[in-house]
Amino acid sequence: MRQIHSTAYGLLEFEDNQLYSFEAGILGIPNIQQYGLFPMEDTPFFILHALDEEVSFVLIPAEQAIQDYSFRLAEDAVSLLEINAPEDVGVMLIVNIQQDELYLNLMAPILVSPHSLKGCQYVIKDQDLSIRYPLVQKGDG
Repeated sequence: MRQIHSTAYGLLEFEDNQLYSFEAGILGIPNIQQYGLFPMEDTPFFILHALDEEVSFVLIPAEQAIQDYSFRLAEDAVSLLEINAPEDVGVMLIVNIQQDELYLNLMAPILVSPHSLKGCQYVIKDQDLSIRYPLVQKGDG
């Protein structure tokens, strides 16, 4: 079992099948390529934490956050992630907190392939999507 000592989250333990390689990095931090993906207990959220640095993101699976969210994946991303079918990839949205409100980045989701253990941040260029979409609990409207 591997471990990450996180200032924000404490000791994070994980198995090899939770370690994802982001060959192109994440926007703004291309030098970090190894991340652990951890579920946050009793929540729909996940933590994507850099293996060797104090960089992390809070993620939520897109299907749990927003309805009718879809996009066409470019062939280079399909090759990068080594996926064969849409169900081979997990679509996660980055959650941002601003003024005690939660927002989602719909324009640049994090894609992970549990089969290849590869991931990427994919910028959707053919739709006008928000990078600050309010996260509303189901049943709130």
